[in-house]
Amino acid sequence: MNGLRLKVFRESLKMSQRDIAKLMNTTQANYWKLETGKSVPNAKQILQLCKIFKCTPNDLYGIRGVYEVVTMTWDD
Repeated sequence: MNGLRLKVFRESLKMSQRDIAKLMNTTQANYWKLETGKSVPNAKQILQLCKIFKCTPNDLYGIRGVYEVVTMTWDD
């Protein structure tokens, strides 16, 4: 996860790191580690961030909705 993406989401809500940390029931220092890439969020934290930022995990990770469908048969 790109910590800069977390910062952009947070700033779009005009919230501080401390505000987000409180909502996640963690410290500002722990949230700072996520935002700076010093730490990787676990599954629970990803879900918390999605709820706070009203987004999907794909949004947090910058995964776009473009998918290629591959069709194969046994004859290929």
